[in-house]
Amino acid sequence: MRSLSTSFTEAGARTALAFTAALAALLAAFLLGAGLRADRLPFSLEAAFSDAVTTHWPNALLLRRAVLEEGTLPLWQPGIFSGTPFAANPLSKVWYPPQWLALLLPPALHLNVLLWLHLTLAGLGAWVWGRATGLARGPAALAGAGYALAPRLIAAVGNGHVDLVYAAAWIPWLLWAVERVLAGRSGRRAAVWLASFAALCLLADVRLSAYAFALTAAYALWRWCPPIPGPSPTRGEGRSPHPDRARAALRLLAAGLLAAGLSAVQWVPLLLWRADLSRAEITASDAALFSLEGIGWFGLVLGNHGGLGETLVYPGVSVLALALAALLLRPRALAFWGAALLVIAAWAMGENFVLWPALTSLIPALRWWRVPPRAWFLAALILPYLAAWGAQLLISQPPDRRAARLIVAGALGGGLTCGLFSALALSADLGWEVALGTFALPLTALIMLLALARSLPSRALLAAFALVVLADLLWIGGSLVEGRSERTWLDPYRPLAEHLQEAGAVRVYSPTYSLPQQAAAYWGIAQFDGVDPFQTQTYVEAAQAATGVHAEGYSVTIPAFVTEDEEQTEAETLATSNCDAPLRPDLLGAWLVTHVVAACSLEAEGLALEARIGEVYVYRNAYAPDARLTWDGPNRVTVTLGAPSAGPLYAVANGRWRAAPGDTPGLPGPLDGATDTWSFVYDPSEVWLALGIGAALVALGGLVLWGGERHAWRR
Repeated sequence: MRSLSTSFTEAGARTALAFTAALAALLAAFLLGAGLRADRLPFSLEAAFSDAVTTHWPNALLLRRAVLEEGTLPLWQPGIFSGTPFAANPLSKVWYPPQWLALLLPPALHLNVLLWLHLTLAGLGAWVWGRATGLARGPAALAGAGYALAPRLIAAVGNGHVDLVYAAAWIPWLLWAVERVLAGRSGRRAAVWLASFAALCLLADVRLSAYAFALTAAYALWRWCPPIPGPSPTRGEGRSPHPDRARAALRLLAAGLLAAGLSAVQWVPLLLWRADLSRAEITASDAALFSLEGIGWFGLVLGNHGGLGETLVYPGVSVLALALAALLLRPRALAFWGAALLVIAAWAMGENFVLWPALTSLIPALRWWRVPPRAWFLAALILPYLAAWGAQLLISQPPDRRAARLIVAGALGGGLTCGLFSALALSADLGWEVALGTFALPLTALIMLLALARSLPSRALLAAFALVVLADLLWIGGSLVEGRSERTWLDPYRPLAEHLQEAGAVRVYSPTYSLPQQAAAYWGIAQFDGVDPFQTQTYVEAAQAATGVHAEGYSVTIPAFVTEDEEQTEAETLATSNCDAPLRPDLLGAWLVTHVVAACSLEAEGLALEARIGEVYVYRNAYAPDARLTWDGPNRVTVTLGAPSAGPLYAVANGRWRAAPGDTPGLPGPLDGATDTWSFVYDPSEVWLALGIGAALVALGGLVLWGGERHAWRR
């Protein structure tokens, strides 16, 4: 904490607090204006579904209920996929410390508060990192606000990808900690901060953390190896080598070991499950989902209002113009960031460029990182950082040479021409909002020209840049997210859920997603199907046999939903795509599926229509045995048969289960029907193993950080 406060002291504690308060207020006003309230969750404007509702709200609800009502840490999720690992699943966020705010706040309010806090943390991190690398307070504030309101982050909020927002918040803090370690100021404490931020980033999201760690490692190498362009373009084109590179290397190594130890409780169980997951067999085509095409780069100057968040590359045309100005004015000092942007862009193109296919062919494990454009989260930080340098250089050190002025003016003119031409040519397809948004570019160009002419005071120029950037980002941000009430995503399913409860449903299957995951979680109805990328291959195969739906490649849903008509909406696809699948009620019965609910009429032996609730058909499965599952918290289950079973039963999906003390040993499935009662508890050995490995790595990191440094110092 001392090193962090020292940084704030150097930058000005009052300025830091004032910036934090202003940014937090701005973000609160923005999110409230978008409709996020205590009972509302974020959606994209045109989307029927949101990951915040489908996945993160039920996960927070399960954690809250397990701890507060059952007094236990949830290791198993009994609600979907006939049961699935919970704590080992990175999406559950059990091991992410801020997630435990769910014990104090209702789940919806908890998620909205965490989004607000992490966006504020992201902006503050960019401010602190910018100050550490030489940005003045005003430009650093521009970098912070530009990152907190970056369209890619706001689009992630709208998609409900809250875990990506959480992880993105820690990226600038990683870069700040590297800067502190290599600067030699409070090096040991800085190494501990680096380890802590890295662990938090991984616990927040394993996927985005890989990109963050790659950028952090490249940044550390660039800053560590002499000769190095100075962190501040205003301090010249180079600096002397680090006075003690060996000590800096030890601190970075120690930070890596400490981070691995602090996050072991997540990555060790994940590695133990890795070979069993369906994701292990993911193909290159499946992993390359949403790869950017060449035409997609028009999105750098044209913000697709309300468009698909996964392919959004718009940083704010004003941010882009200032960032390009910085690269043109200090090409050598900022070359690393220009190169980083090119690599990120190449990776984001996925299968449409040579880099991604080459690396994933060489290292197939990289296919686990689906959706290559998510690497653009790094650009969402780099571009506002460069924009802040562009503003600072234009204001404090406008180029005196005529050639430099012509370069900047030429770049602005070319960008302006391209932006206006594209807006006029494509406005019919993209809407008037896009065309209006391009006017941020001529306003930015005007302020740049005033800076080059030194026509206004520095503060006035900076304020003008800030106003244009904020207007640019808020203009598109308002089209990327809206809050929707529980009245739209929970209450409509109450009649169906209450009927299933009264009918004594043990487990339910819906080929048309007629019982959404959040509704099943709220009313405590176990599902055979589900939405989550954490799926075991054996269960996927069993589900395909029982449902008659065979996915063409990797799917995050069971059953898979295939769009046959591209003009269909998501809701229409769900309601029709699996109606003709050859359902096997006998196999569903072996999994204790007592009810099938669908948005269409089903014809299958063993299914009898029990009720019709609204537009949903409710069928009872005659093949389901007389059985009952009694859960004592999420980690212990008792299976009771009222009559002998004609065949094997799969009461709970295979996991690390063991028989409860005093009960017949064996796994929960298949049960042979010879016994009428079984009790099983989830084996926590993977957690204890992770804690042991984590403790060992933390001890080793501490030994390297303190013992290794002393040894190096003596030498």
